[in-house]
Amino acid sequence: MHEDFIKKLITDLEQMSVSELENALPAAVDEIRNHVTKIALSQVPALLEKTIDKLLEIDAAHMIRKAPEISENFMELLWEGIAELAEQSEEMQSLLDKTRDMNVNIEASDSPFRGHFSVSGGKLSGGSTFFHFKDEDYRIMGPTRLLLELLTGRLSMGFSNPEIQTAGHSGFAAFVAPVVKEVASLIRGQ
Repeated sequence: MHEDFIKKLITDLEQMSVSELENALPAAVDEIRNHVTKIALSQVPALLEKTIDKLLEIDAAHMIRKAPEISENFMELLWEGIAELAEQSEEMQSLLDKTRDMNVNIEASDSPFRGHFSVSGGKLSGGSTFFHFKDEDYRIMGPTRLLLELLTGRLSMGFSNPEIQTAGHSGFAAFVAPVVKEVASLIRGQ
């Protein structure tokens, strides 16, 4: 039941023009979030990647400025999916077992796109809210498009990317970068 709904939604989104997509995507992201379950993620592993691909295809920053709830709904969907996929990934579990606990905020400079992820006790979680600055260990900032590219592995963290800014103790970069890289692998289904 969920698999058919998600497949149809993905097909519909792929066939839309940019103008149709700008109108339909806010409701689609909300619908996806409401229907994503463990079964849907396991049966349709391309869901997260296809959603991000569509956000990259359009001017996501412009759309999120017009409808800020897209960011909240998308980040909840993304991190619910990533947490589920992380539990099923031996590579991610191995990484999380040797990674220190941390709280990382993600913030766009050109839209209200924001969220967080956390590693705690060998588990990965995340969502659409921010950690209070006292609880934040690290922050990743940049244009919406580049943050989406970072989350899908199209752009890597590091000094070679001057548009991606970071804040926090430099020692956390050694823990954050591998987690972000593995998140990208999960999104791409690798």
